[in-house]
Amino acid sequence: MRRGLPIAYPGMKIGLFGGSFDPAHEGHAHVAETALRRLGLDRVWWLVSPQNPLKPKSSPIGQRLASARGVARGSRMVVTDIESRLDCAFTYQTLRQLKRLYPGVRFTLVMGADNLANFRKWRKWREVARAVPIAIVARPGAGPRLRLSAPKGWSHLNARHNFQSSTSLRGRRRQAVAKPGQK
Repeated sequence: MRRGLPIAYPGMKIGLFGGSFDPAHEGHAHVAETALRRLGLDRVWWLVSPQNPLKPKSSPIGQRLASARGVARGSRMVVTDIESRLDCAFTYQTLRQLKRLYPGVRFTLVMGADNLANFRKWRKWREVARAVPIAIVARPGAGPRLRLSAPKGWSHLNARHNFQSSTSLRGRRRQAVAKPGQK
């Protein structure tokens, strides 16, 4: 196993929860914890992406790793920059590499339902959909659409909604910088 990669053994069930985490927040923790509990996973790996190709330039990866580590709770949550270490820019590449490096590990892709709207924009999304099971955790405003559009074999995990989003947190941060000294 390469240095700096998470440890996993054949037979383990690992949830792969990827994203920019720019910044990470309680909504992310809610998705990861729901998947961990409801799917009986051994671990959830938070895959902090080098750069989401569908989003504007992210903050530096070190900052985003620290943000995710500050939100991920417990030893069963593993925050990792494995995609950077493996030089993977797209999820299909990550899945190929992980299946090669970790034979016998049972991976499940975990995402919030709000990400489903862009799933068909992902590079080689059909390959991703065939590669591993996918679990989608309910997020505000995405539940009913999901039930109508989720491919057969995907898991939909109903859960209480957490309304935090990275977009709104970045907006508040920009507002605070634009108006120093004002509350």
